[in-house]
Amino acid sequence: MERAVSIAKVMVLEAAISLAALCLFALVLMKLQPEESTIRMGIKFVYVVVNLVGGLLIGKVMHQRKFLWGVLTGVMYFVVVSVVSFVVHQGFYVDVQNAVVTCLLCIAGGMIGGMIS
Repeated sequence: MERAVSIAKVMVLEAAISLAALCLFALVLMKLQPEESTIRMGIKFVYVVVNLVGGLLIGKVMHQRKFLWGVLTGVMYFVVVSVVSFVVHQGFYVDVQNAVVTCLLCIAGGMIGGMIS
């Protein structure tokens, strides 16, 4: 039960960091008005950083197999982002390649965060 609470806390913190980072990114986008490819890259960068922080946090809490816990937080983050995307856009990813890349970035960010914690 303690592990579930720790994971839930990390997920809530990841959501808060994600919200703050994406709001800040939106402000920057309003000023710069970059191309769509730059916007997509920036969003993926936010995903990686958020999962890196999540992996660091879960690695500090879980003292064994930290990288696996980081992978788990990355997978869970991707699932949450996918569910939110499904609700907002009323459908799953149109571009499967983009979904796979996003999933792998989330997993890699969490795993690296867990490994360096």
